[in-house]
Amino acid sequence: MERQLVTNQKGEIEFRRKLSQQQIEGEKSLDDEYDAQSVETLLKERMSHTLARMKELKNTGMPMSPYLEIGAERGQRSLVMENEIGASGAAADISFDMLKSCDHYKKAFDMQRAPARLCCDANNLPLKSNSLPFVFCYETLHHFPDPSPIVAEIFRVIRPGGYFVFEEEPYKKVLHWNLYRGSRMYSAETLNRNILQRFFDRFFAVNVCNEIEYGIIENHEISTAQWKNALSPFDTKDVWLRPSNRSSFRASLFSPAWQPKYLAAYLFGGSITGVCRKQSPSTGESQGSIYQALVCPACRQHRGSEESLLQSGPLFTCAKCSTRYPVVDGVAFLFEPEKFRELYPEIFESFQSR
Repeated sequence: MERQLVTNQKGEIEFRRKLSQQQIEGEKSLDDEYDAQSVETLLKERMSHTLARMKELKNTGMPMSPYLEIGAERGQRSLVMENEIGASGAAADISFDMLKSCDHYKKAFDMQRAPARLCCDANNLPLKSNSLPFVFCYETLHHFPDPSPIVAEIFRVIRPGGYFVFEEEPYKKVLHWNLYRGSRMYSAETLNRNILQRFFDRFFAVNVCNEIEYGIIENHEISTAQWKNALSPFDTKDVWLRPSNRSSFRASLFSPAWQPKYLAAYLFGGSITGVCRKQSPSTGESQGSIYQALVCPACRQHRGSEESLLQSGPLFTCAKCSTRYPVVDGVAFLFEPEKFRELYPEIFESFQSR
């Protein structure tokens, strides 16, 4: 399985840093990206959609605490979980700047509680196997060349009877030809396209956005076969293909290929969403906090063991190997030390010099 490179991860970190500087500090450093006011409007819309979806899932009796959000960015959806749904858990992302900005948006949206924030590598989640009842992500899995390794990590940390919910991921457009370069994703030209332009762009335009120029993977070529393979570890899979995120038209990913709805969805591409469940029976509502599920990423990677982390003030320490992990501005850095040094050298060196 092809995996995300360190250069891709560094691109994520650098781009998200500039995005945070632009949308919180007012620095104009990225063309065709939202300013502070516009991004708050967008986040409110996303939070409203998340609230409706999570209420729907909660009403089915789905256990939601402690939860983990992968690719949480600013933590806006985790803020919904903490303050609107009544769940508790953690927002995880590779970007320290995005996670740090959660405090800003907590105040902006008049929220009382913030999630725990974990700056970590989705390829090596610092969490115990079979420990969490609920993991979710939005628009995250396509930032990897193959979603399978990340889904495998998610499957590992979910406990028997637990759920994985993902939303708004792309899948490959079979009927698509790269005939011309499209406009930037958030440019005025793109946002003001008429219906005919949108139609032609859908079938003939090359995707263009700032992320790609920073080395971030924008993988819109994940086939339905790859999605089926990635989700195969789960026992129950309720997964749907849609031409767009909000479309009422949908077809089951696991429908027979001859069905007309599936064939149409397969050919035209679009958005994939799903609710997947690990083996049953459920062991009931989880107790305890997300902190009780944390393990040492160094021991996981180098020894294959899951050793608990002990928290003392702004610091986590491995009970086995004594590796220390700092908490900076409310964000816990839980990378294996060499990866920590590579991705965040200034913070790593500052911490080591204490």
